[in-house]
Amino acid sequence: MRNAVVVIVFMLFLLPVRAAELVVVSDTWPPYTDPALKGKGLAINLVTTALKRAGYPTSVRFESWPRTMQGVDIGVYDVIGAIWYTDDRAKAFVFSEPYLTNIVKVVRRKDRAFPFNNLIDLVGKRVGVVKGYAYGDNFDHIEVLTKVPSDHVILNLLDVAQGKLDATLDDELVLQYGISRYLKNTSAELEILPKPVSSRGLRIAVSKTNPRHSEIVAAFNKAIEQMRNDGTYKSIVDQYRY
Repeated sequence: MRNAVVVIVFMLFLLPVRAAELVVVSDTWPPYTDPALKGKGLAINLVTTALKRAGYPTSVRFESWPRTMQGVDIGVYDVIGAIWYTDDRAKAFVFSEPYLTNIVKVVRRKDRAFPFNNLIDLVGKRVGVVKGYAYGDNFDHIEVLTKVPSDHVILNLLDVAQGKLDATLDDELVLQYGISRYLKNTSAELEILPKPVSSRGLRIAVSKTNPRHSEIVAAFNKAIEQMRNDGTYKSIVDQYRY
């Protein structure tokens, strides 16, 4: 009997250990992250596919941006699904390599045209921003701009359309999606300016307090590279053309 128990224990030891489920969290930022979209958005689709390939089952939660950051920092959630790197954030989080590139641009009303060649051209303008977002060091650190915070880019776009703001800014695909989805009646009155404010790499992040942070990030990076090589990455991206 004792030998049988030893054999059973030994066999259990040899069985592969299934990785614990990772809870991926994000704010709602369509078309990259949105519970209403296919795959919960382009970014979440890529992230959950890569993590699944790496052996991590996942579930996805959506919170406000401040709660997203705080939730991963204190361990309520495991992975921020879509985030831009900053030196300040790197004090608390370990970041993956970029898996998408965001081109941040300014949008304004056509009948309130103003030149935009650099950030100084926004001085004296009311510019909508989303609380807690990092748009790029140059924009984030310039103090002479009048930045009007809100909870969501769609609110900023509505305020631009209604003339309450002179401009707002975000990733170009986000602006295109928001205008086509929520501002159809006024879309002809808005224009996305060609000059980029910044180019940001979109990444995942894991809190440094998570003992598996290095393992998770390394496995994700490897899976994304494999997806690029075998065509899976492109097939997902092609589903989100607007």
